[in-house]
Amino acid sequence: MNRFLLRVLIFSFFPLLSLYGVLLLENGTADPFYQRFVTPKQEALILGNSKAAQGIIPSILNDRLADVYPAKLYNYSFTVYNSPFGASYLESIKKKLAEYDGERCFIVTVDPWSISSDIKDPNNPDKFEENDRFLAAIKNVNSNPNLNYLLYWFEKSFYEIILMRIKNNLSKLHVDGWFETTGNMQESAINQRRGFMIDFYTDYLNKYSYSEERFKYLQKTIDLLQKKGRVILVRMPLHRDILKIEKFQDPDFESRMDFLSKKFSVSYFDFTITESKWGFKDGLHLTIESAKDFSQDLSNKILLSNN
Repeated sequence: MNRFLLRVLIFSFFPLLSLYGVLLLENGTADPFYQRFVTPKQEALILGNSKAAQGIIPSILNDRLADVYPAKLYNYSFTVYNSPFGASYLESIKKKLAEYDGERCFIVTVDPWSISSDIKDPNNPDKFEENDRFLAAIKNVNSNPNLNYLLYWFEKSFYEIILMRIKNNLSKLHVDGWFETTGNMQESAINQRRGFMIDFYTDYLNKYSYSEERFKYLQKTIDLLQKKGRVILVRMPLHRDILKIEKFQDPDFESRMDFLSKKFSVSYFDFTITESKWGFKDGLHLTIESAKDFSQDLSNKILLSNN
């Protein structure tokens, strides 16, 4: 009997060891979020939804801001579903943030959707939809491998980890948290994707409305970060067709940002006024080249406002 158990253990060990090795191979090509939960705690963060995840490249800002803010920025942005401002995102931010003695800045991107919730009960935190998603569920956001995420939130087969490493991928989550993604960039394809986004967010108007409770959590987030460094509020560029929907969603959004800017004495940069300058994959997300240019422009604004 003991010999039988020994054989079982031996034959179980090698498959488990192989699986462990496969999990360590995931390099940001098989999953758009996983790498954010295996990296160590970070000195400074970029926060927001997919516009920020795809549109702000930390490595560019870190190079440009090194003399003023030596703390390395990391893009800890997710999606409109997963990272609106609320308790789940705030607690995850606390877990991801490292102690740091030097100068650092935090980039908090904002839009009407980040402070909106279920139109039927927008101020009830118990009904915030991200409560049932991974940011609320994952208690350790700095574990490699992160078994909690892999077992419950990794949607593909683990074999995909190997396959995606050898394929010509359209997307990759980089080590600095930037989610690089591309696709067919012909004008007809871009117009088609923009049409989808217009329909998608027009439908959102029937589902979501401004949430005073989320706005309070945005203030709690700013308050937390301001005690540790400089906070900069940023509204990402948008195609005018999408911007019209956002203005309809929350006509008072700019006055809310003005209130925050004055209350906390923070800079607020609104890049929607420079819409014609940028290229979009779908009206919402910047192209890779525009993400690089935008990251340079944002760096310049931060440096100028620091004087």
